[in-house]
Amino acid sequence: MGADYILGTHHQELERLRVQHDLWRPLCQTAWKRGGFAAGQRVLDLGAGPGFAALDLARLVGAQGRVLALERSPIYVACGQELAAAAGLSQLELRQHDLLRDPWPQGPRDQPEAGFDRAWCRWLAMFLPELEPWLQGLEQVITPGGQLLVHEYGHWDSFGLHPHGHAIARFGAACQQSFRAAGGDPDVNRRLPSLLAARGWRIEALQPLPVLGVAGSMAWAWMEDFVAVYGPQLIALGLWSAADQAEAEAEISASRHDSGSFWMAPTLLELRATRWAP
Repeated sequence: MGADYILGTHHQELERLRVQHDLWRPLCQTAWKRGGFAAGQRVLDLGAGPGFAALDLARLVGAQGRVLALERSPIYVACGQELAAAAGLSQLELRQHDLLRDPWPQGPRDQPEAGFDRAWCRWLAMFLPELEPWLQGLEQVITPGGQLLVHEYGHWDSFGLHPHGHAIARFGAACQQSFRAAGGDPDVNRRLPSLLAARGWRIEALQPLPVLGVAGSMAWAWMEDFVAVYGPQLIALGLWSAADQAEAEAEISASRHDSGSFWMAPTLLELRATRWAP
């Protein structure tokens, strides 16, 4: 992974991530319940970003539990630490960490050799140029019988604005091209279940999580913001143009006046797997 995130770590992206988590929070909380996340557990949050999900996980495990949130960006780590301190969540530790290069922690700071009961990640594996170090690390830190819960995309092509979004369709293709050019895989969850099964993990659940947004909804605002925030990045990468951006914005504007218009998000796939002892 390069020195900077392909989506950036600037203020506009931070605010987009805040809206994104607010939108996805109910689906996350339902998934954590399905995955048996509970009070008193040791939970590892991988690629935690600004720590929005980590804060919710810390509240879930309570004062007797522990959450260790690993994040590569010092900007996001500082943001998460500030939020955790303001919320009084001493059970949450945010740590700067490169999952592909740094040694994996075996447990929380006050239980360094304890291992973790659960691990959670969302929109992380799709950006990793290598999956093997990540998979090996998981095996080192998840206790036998512990579970991994992953929310990653499995069908990015479902992203679109209908029926007006011809430029938006090109925008989606440019997004995927940028992810792949940086070494990632926007449809990584097509591969992860098989890779985990080959390493001895038991696949407990696979569930698609589609999101649709109509005008005025949070989902609509989230996808509209993504075009506004990432369009300039794509222009800088030479994969998109100012004329393309203007056409996309015109399509979005026209769609606001059509009560039958809607956005579809890239289809997320929930993957839950149990680690067994070697």
